[in-house]
Amino acid sequence: MKEYMDAHGGTGVQDIINKAVFELLDMIVLYPVEDETHLTDGQGRVLPDAFLMKKGSTPHDLAHQVHSDIGKGFLYAIDAKTKMRIKENAILKDGDIIKIVSTAK
Repeated sequence: MKEYMDAHGGTGVQDIINKAVFELLDMIVLYPVEDETHLTDGQGRVLPDAFLMKKGSTPHDLAHQVHSDIGKGFLYAIDAKTKMRIKENAILKDGDIIKIVSTAK
């Protein structure tokens, strides 16, 4: 077993999971943050959450995924990489870091 793992760089299980999630299921990873400058949540933790969402998801979809009240009170979102405000129906990309602005706390 050790020889196989050394020759192949592991068991290959992670590669299979990645293919299933990102290719077969068409998922992307999104990172919601409260502070788009420091990429942290309200407690100062850097990128504490990662959400698997379907390709084609929007900031409004992400807001609902974080919490139904945040989704209901959704106002707009900010792309942490560009610091630009984005609309609720913008299509998000894999790896996007998003601040959600909502009337809910």
